Amino acid sequence: MKGLTVALLDRACRIFLQLAYPGGEHTIPPPPRDFLRLAPDLPLERVLVPPLCQALPAPGGGTRGYTLRLGSADYPHLKLQAVRHDDTTWLFAVDTHDAIHLEPDQPDAARWAQLRTANRRLKEQIERAWEAAGLLTFNGLLRQELGRR
Repeated sequence: MKGLTVALLDRACRIFLQLAYPGGEHTIPPPPRDFLRLAPDLPLERVLVPPLCQALPAPGGGTRGYTLRLGSADYPHLKLQAVRHDDTTWLFAVDTHDAIHLEPDQPDAARWAQLRTANRRLKEQIERAWEAAGLLTFNGLLRQELGRR
């Protein structure tokens, strides 16, 4: 896919994994650990494959991006998303994949609320780190567009 390279994906994955697994590299389970150091000569098509990677369908057909289920130390369903903005620009986002609503009287409701709060904080931390490393996020794009007005 034009604009998306293994080197770009490697930077995004490395930042994601380092922050999502603060206990160190040895705490990252396989297969997400394989995304900690992507070989630059690896063809992108070999990286973007199931079961960890899923294509994001575009309206009207085709692919608008990819999601990688890399997880975190606390939640295995956290995802890195790379979404095409235009022909050469890719946006990165963290999908917390935790939108399930539990009624307050459910036995796990309090723990679920804590997990969602922790996921939101981790998402913000990862996305700020991506921006600091020169990767574009949805919030970064929004700030750019607002700055032009």
